[in-house]
Amino acid sequence: MVIADQDTLTPADIALQSYAEALEPKQLSLIPGPHFAVYEEQFQRASSVARDFLLANLSG
Repeated sequence: MVIADQDTLTPADIALQSYAEALEPKQLSLIPGPHFAVYEEQFQRASSVARDFLLANLSG
């Protein structure tokens, strides 16, 4: 799960609670910035984390 740590549209504390309740396999990545940072200035970092997780857990 990729969470923007300063998100006010989808508050980080609610997202973290959802992560805690999610079943395995799971992985958490906190990205610095507000909601849209993961689509803009932090896109490379956020997309790499998501890609790596999917490759590790869906291949095979």
